Parts: sequence; structure tokens; C-alpha cells
Amino acid sequence: MMNSIAIVLRRLLPGVLLCVVFLAGCSQAPSKDGTPGKVVGTVSLDPRVPLWMTHGSLTVVALMKGPTSPDWLPVAQVIFIHPTFPVPFEISQADVRLSGISFKGPVRLVARLSLESGSSLVASGEYSGTDPIDGAVGGAPVRILINKKLPSVAGSGP
Repeated sequence: MMNSIAIVLRRLLPGVLLCVVFLAGCSQAPSKDGTPGKVVGTVSLDPRVPLWMTHGSLTVVALMKGPTSPDWLPVAQVIFIHPTFPVPFEISQADVRLSGISFKGPVRLVARLSLESGSSLVASGEYSGTDPIDGAVGGAPVRILINKKLPSVAGSGP
């Protein structure tokens, strides 16, 4: 009996060690500056925006200025398919799409509601907030209102 337990343990030991090594590799030590935080907020829909637009997708984009960039550049985004408003959101380091970017400091947030209907009964379109909203990573929650119809690009070709 004791011999069979020893055999089972010997067979399981490499797998257990592999799991321990894998899990140790998944953990991250906090950086010297502290752990990058999150931007949280809510996106609301103006009553004048057609309700069929909620069958599309909502994208919230965080823009940051880099130490060498004079412009605000998109660095992170979250997407919601068929959103139900108001939509709570959070953007963190996990949502950053550019390598080497630390998600911290001041940000600007832009939300866009888009629908590609492909139907003659429901119009495609895009709506956004009037202006980008200023916020900060780890700062107070922000509120974005989708209230502006964006110009259609369909039929703008030659």
C-alpha cells in the first residue's frame, strides 16, 4: 500500500512542480511607482439618440500624452456589444494596447456608439460625446454622455 502511494506521488510530482512554476511566473511584482490604477465611470445615452443604436457597439477609449508626444494618443479601450445604458466601465493596464505604456496620470476619455445595420429599415450611424472628458487614473469616476451624431462617411467616395 505504501509502495503504491509512493509511485503515485512520484508520477504527480513533476506535474505539481510544473504548476507551481507556471503560477509563480503569472504573478507580477509591483513596480517601484506602485501598481497602475484604473479609470472608472459611466456612459449615458442622450434621449435624442435613436434606441436602435443600442444594437450596435459602444467603445470607450482612453487617450494619454507621452513624455515625447505633444498630442493625445489612444492607448487603451474597452468595447461593449449591445450596451444597456447607463454603462459602467473601467479601463486598466490590462486594456492598454501599446507595449511599454504605463497606465497612470491624466487621461482623456472618448466614447463612441456605432451601428452597421446592413438594413434599409434601420439606419447605420455613429454617435459620440460632444468633447473628450478629462480624467485621471485612480481619480474620481467620470461621466460621459453620448449626444452627438457623427457625420456619415457612406457615399463620401468618388
